[in-house]
Amino acid sequence: MAAQLVLTRTANKAQRKLDKPLRVRIKEALLEIMNNPTQKGEKLSQPLTMVYSHHFQYQGTAFRIAYQYNEEAECVVILLIGPHENFYKKVKQLIYANG
Repeated sequence: MAAQLVLTRTANKAQRKLDKPLRVRIKEALLEIMNNPTQKGEKLSQPLTMVYSHHFQYQGTAFRIAYQYNEEAECVVILLIGPHENFYKKVKQLIYANG
């Protein structure tokens, strides 16, 4: 059974700014994550051990999707979507700014 998917406001805003073919690729990646959240993402190290990161390429650029997975609720929360450059710094700021 696929997990429920929730996009944070930040993730939704970030993906809306991207061009349509990239948004299609992101939707495909989100479906992969929903169907197998712990296998499709790489669990990050300290201080982001509660976050997974899914990697993919689009037109030669590395992109990331950062998410958290609640196994009990079978819910995937997408935190941020964007290019690899400064991505983990932004994720860290997002996590620690919101407590």
